[in-house]
Amino acid sequence: MRLWDLLCPPTCIHCGKDVYTQGEWCDTCLQAVMHERCILGPKHSSLECIYILADYIGGIKTMLHDIKFNGKKERALGAAPFLQRFTVTCLDMQYVPTIVVPIPISESKRKQRGYNQVEVLFKNWVMQQGWNWVDLLLKLDGSKPMWTLTKEERRKNMKGHFLVRPTMVDTYVDKDLSVLLVDDIYTTGATLLEAAETIHAVLPKAKIKALTLASGA
Repeated sequence: MRLWDLLCPPTCIHCGKDVYTQGEWCDTCLQAVMHERCILGPKHSSLECIYILADYIGGIKTMLHDIKFNGKKERALGAAPFLQRFTVTCLDMQYVPTIVVPIPISESKRKQRGYNQVEVLFKNWVMQQGWNWVDLLLKLDGSKPMWTLTKEERRKNMKGHFLVRPTMVDTYVDKDLSVLLVDDIYTTGATLLEAAETIHAVLPKAKIKALTLASGA
């Protein structure tokens, strides 16, 4: 056992029950939120489907809130069992994306928070799969916090706030890409849809799917 575990014994990410390693869940709390599913993107849109790994309740909700608003990026260790399960799903589907693209945050928010929570949650796992993590998108300043808005307001709020990095257009424009967008939470789909439409407008051969850790949908 590591010294840190002796000084601070690992406990469940949600209920505080003793577990074996830091960032682990107890079986009860894990099963309460584990809910892998796939929903189709809107008709006639550039987003084919969204894979969701857990329900946005209980320990998942607390974990993501701590990562985004309390500076506790070490809590991202709790995403491991959900991503491990999705690894098996990808193997079963024989799904290998050409590139994995994180939903970015604006530069002002990155300076305030110190990191993009999507990168903290997904990047190490993506690299372990041998997939290509590509920061293809930029997020422009000016959008309002999404949690304050209705579904229609969210859609309007995201319009025009993403940009494909100009330096990357020539690299991918003529390729038949399989793109996997990754984000922390799926609510109405406004963010993922706008990101997919932004990519498809510049890279029309791209086939785009998405993956989120959690959703209330």
